[in-house]
Amino acid sequence: TTIGNAVSSADIKELGGQTVPWANAGTGSRGAIIELVELKDGGLTCRRFSATRESFDGVALYKGELCLAGAG
Repeated sequence: TTIGNAVSSADIKELGGQTVPWANAGTGSRGAIIELVELKDGGLTCRRFSATRESFDGVALYKGELCLAGAG
C-alpha cells in the first residue's frame, strides 16, 4: 500500500521527527505519516505510526504497526 511503502522506506534518523507526506495518484487520497517510531520486538524490526488521510469523503486518522521482513 502507499502508506506502507512510505512507512517502510522512511529514514527515521534523517527525518528527526518530521512528518512524511504521501499521496495515491490512483485514488486522489493524500496525507502524512506522523509519530513514526521504530521498535525491536523478538528479533523483528517494527514501526508504529499514525497517518492522516484526506480524500473526497473527508479526513481520517489511522494508527498502525508495520514489521519489516528480514533479508532472505
